[in-house]
Amino acid sequence: MQSPALVCNELGRDTSCTPAGPVVTWKDALYSPQRLFGEVGSSTDVLGHEPFLERARLQREQEHDGSARLALGAYVVARLVDRLLTLDQDPAGMAAFQWQLEAVRRHLCELPPHVPETAHLAGVVQAIPASGERTSAVWMSLRAYAYFLEHEGRLEESLEVLMLAARAQGSNTSCADFTSYALGAARLNRQLARWETANACYNAAEEAAGSVGDSVAALRGRLGRGAVCRGLGNLPMAREIAEGVVKEASERDLPAVQALAYADLGAVYALQGLRLEELRANYMAFRLTPDPVQRMRTLGDLGIGLYRIGALQAARTAFDIVIKSDTSFVVRMNALLELMDLESGAGHRVAFERCRNLIERNRTELVPVVATDYQYKVGIGFSRFGQLSRAHDALAKGLELAERHRLNLWYFTIQTAIAELVERREPVAAPRATALSEAPEVLEMELGLQEYATATTV
Repeated sequence: MQSPALVCNELGRDTSCTPAGPVVTWKDALYSPQRLFGEVGSSTDVLGHEPFLERARLQREQEHDGSARLALGAYVVARLVDRLLTLDQDPAGMAAFQWQLEAVRRHLCELPPHVPETAHLAGVVQAIPASGERTSAVWMSLRAYAYFLEHEGRLEESLEVLMLAARAQGSNTSCADFTSYALGAARLNRQLARWETANACYNAAEEAAGSVGDSVAALRGRLGRGAVCRGLGNLPMAREIAEGVVKEASERDLPAVQALAYADLGAVYALQGLRLEELRANYMAFRLTPDPVQRMRTLGDLGIGLYRIGALQAARTAFDIVIKSDTSFVVRMNALLELMDLESGAGHRVAFERCRNLIERNRTELVPVVATDYQYKVGIGFSRFGQLSRAHDALAKGLELAERHRLNLWYFTIQTAIAELVERREPVAAPRATALSEAPEVLEMELGLQEYATATTV
């Protein structure tokens, strides 16, 4: 059983990737969160909240009993919230609810202490009164837990908890809160390569924000639709959307939105092979953003651009800053796999294996795009070191992932790499220093990164 889709079934499928995709009318969804989050299983459905059970199973297999208990703890807390949300349809179930509440409290006492997830779970349960009321503390604690799970790269679980928060808030949801839910659902689905769902949620966020004049959220929704276009390979549309938001955010003096738009524009330029434009856009995003997580995400992209033009030491500096930062799991894993590729290209076998082993420890938690990228870079790395059989196996796994999640650009990239491997051509060459690596703008970026690295370690 997959996690509930975050858009109602009536929306249909959108594969055009144009600005006019399907829209969830926010005023309808405001009073029925299922309109946004899809049909929700009943509280008696023992297969509900499967992502938590799957994590428990994986942790048991790896003999991580503490983590398995945490996963089961998350599951029983989610079930408790389910029970809370059905009390208005089953007032006679109050006694069963209160018994379940006490049982969950006892279970939480057995979880590893001084662990952030334990504190989040305890916070959710503490917010649930024995009287069965839905207080604001319930949905606020659930939203905080969803954010924590996303930060840890556990996207399926984050979706589950975000859905519970929206259901708990129900008719108390303001337009601003609905926009936040829609943007969060869209972002998570996009990272999970659920393109139509992400596009519909971004549309819903933009429509809701526009109805109350929230320019920042509306522009973020528009940028999200551009990111979906980019993921599906529609680069002209993605570029048009990002350039439009850069212009509008600049006119409205919205630096945080400018930063997001420049980062998206940098991603499009990278796919179009416009190297200097890519670096300029990402460096502007790095300088403008006030958000530390976004700053590290952009810095990782900037490192990739520097690596492509052969500015290897500057790229290492960028990746090292990101890996050592307290940013999200996904961002750190992206920087680590780029550093792995850099080291294989530089012929540093030990450094390559060190990065690969670190990623392997977390491979089951990688989102589809990152997992596909990892298989590609591992395959290329093995081929550079002459391990052709291992290279072919890794690339084949990457091709299967790209096909399953409809990652079109990755599919053709990996397909080409496999053909070249079969024909025993030279493996993909690592970037070498180019004239662009000595350009004044690039040298200024390198100096700025060195100064930032020094300042953040003091």
